[in-house]
Amino acid sequence: MISFFTKVIMFPFSVVYGLFIILRNFLFDIKYYRPQKFNKKVIAVGNLIMGGSGKTPHVEYLVEILLKRKNNISIISRGYKRKTSGMIILSDKDDFRTVGDEPIQYFKKFKNEVKVMVSENRVNALNVNETDKIDVNILDDAYQQRLVKPDMNILLSSIKRPFYNDYIFPVGMLREYRKNANRADFLIFSGCDKEMKETERDEVILKAKQYLNINTPILFSHVRYDEPKKVFGNKFHKDVIAISSIAYPDSFFSFLQSKYKLIKTFKFKDHHIYKDKDLLKVIKECDGDISILTTEKDAVKLCEYKHLLGSYSVYYVPIKVSFLFNNSISNYLGE
Repeated sequence: MISFFTKVIMFPFSVVYGLFIILRNFLFDIKYYRPQKFNKKVIAVGNLIMGGSGKTPHVEYLVEILLKRKNNISIISRGYKRKTSGMIILSDKDDFRTVGDEPIQYFKKFKNEVKVMVSENRVNALNVNETDKIDVNILDDAYQQRLVKPDMNILLSSIKRPFYNDYIFPVGMLREYRKNANRADFLIFSGCDKEMKETERDEVILKAKQYLNINTPILFSHVRYDEPKKVFGNKFHKDVIAISSIAYPDSFFSFLQSKYKLIKTFKFKDHHIYKDKDLLKVIKECDGDISILTTEKDAVKLCEYKHLLGSYSVYYVPIKVSFLFNNSISNYLGE
């Protein structure tokens, strides 16, 4: 958390940024800019905050539900921090450098089942899919993508940092004002404790509802960690070193602490592109029978560093999303 003094210094910048956001949204609201509607179904998933809110596992949850219903699906992402530009339809020749870490994770997980694309211009990508055999387009990190009129707008908010307690950037981490949550068709609070009490839920709902349209469903999800899967090496050891470059890794580290003997943690910025020197610091701690444990998003990057990690025991922990209180987004997707 930033100090009160820092907030005072940052306040004028927040005012300027906030005025820009107000103007941008106003121009869309008065139809100066007109969002494009597409024939193929479009589901937008995003958040109000800068940083992690669990978009990736929720997109994967949607994909798995829609695949079971025999839909042809395309995931369209901006491809944050990629080294390329323009539109790319992912193939085996791509890696996290060419398309970004989240798109390559989708591609590796749903290979041959889902069309994964990256493009700075989502409208262009959707136009391409209009002539393809696609039933549903999922726009990743697209709540602020107002040039597209989605059929369903899903807003995510981390329960650890709910949007209704946050402030506009740079005083806080909000990309736009709390009131703009009213564009959401659904609000999902992610990262909840699986034992969340109904009284806690009701308190969160009461605080969130003032920013939403009447009858907007509010859902609650939590993350379930699965058994580790291999990146390199053969034997998994219970003594582990953890490495992460996700926005809020504390829950991940806490899970490892509860299940294994956690020797040391290495925390990097969200979407960090590893350098050899970063991994050499990790390797330096691998003395004896120790496994390196990482997140699924990091695994798609670390697998490219076989020259350094290939002789070590490296595993990642897959995650799945589950919904609480018998109310899942799948109940609202239709047939």
